[in-house]
Amino acid sequence: MLPMRPGLHLTPANQTPSRPLQIEAGDPMPDNIEPHGLPAAVLRVDEGLVCGDEQPYFPAQLGEPQFAADGEDGRRYYSVTLRFRRVVTEWIAIIVEATSDHLRFRWDGDDLIVTDDDGLRDDTDPASGPAVERLRPDADGRYVFPTWLWHVPDVDLDRLDEDTCEALALLSHDDPIHVDTVIRYVTENTYPAIDPQMLWDIRARHRTLAGSPTAPADTAESEETHDE
Repeated sequence: MLPMRPGLHLTPANQTPSRPLQIEAGDPMPDNIEPHGLPAAVLRVDEGLVCGDEQPYFPAQLGEPQFAADGEDGRRYYSVTLRFRRVVTEWIAIIVEATSDHLRFRWDGDDLIVTDDDGLRDDTDPASGPAVERLRPDADGRYVFPTWLWHVPDVDLDRLDEDTCEALALLSHDDPIHVDTVIRYVTENTYPAIDPQMLWDIRARHRTLAGSPTAPADTAESEETHDE
């Protein structure tokens, strides 16, 4: 493991967006994660910001740090479980599908189905088809991506730009949102850049397959699609 500054940081990772790996943190680990200091309208008090490689920040609940290992550098490393609300999980699925060459998503009611074309359903049978994982919400309606790698970034929350704060404010709500604002935020903060229309198309496909009354199937003009 490479040296890391104190606080929540990560080990090196494959640059494929959100490849399944472990989130870890360097020593010393704070007893409590300090309040972020942003207005609750931008970031909920019980959430912090995380991101994937070359991807925008998203809000998540950070669980209690659990000891993982002692590093060769003398630091102690910790694992942290991140829990995402449904609306945030929807956008994570959209972005990862748009930037990954092997991960696909669809909603089955409240369950998120993840298909990995690089994996096998049965490791012993090459003809078994791609690996499929079903992610179910917990009792609080939040989702966990087991073993995925997430950055807990060093970011001055008081200096977030206006567009970021506007998008995070929308994502702080569980109700329908102005999608254009979030898509603009995603395209401006993802590398390599994503075609905005691809995000629209993936979102429409996910919501069409969701079969949920909270997930309309079209992207027609409404309060939750295009901004004025």
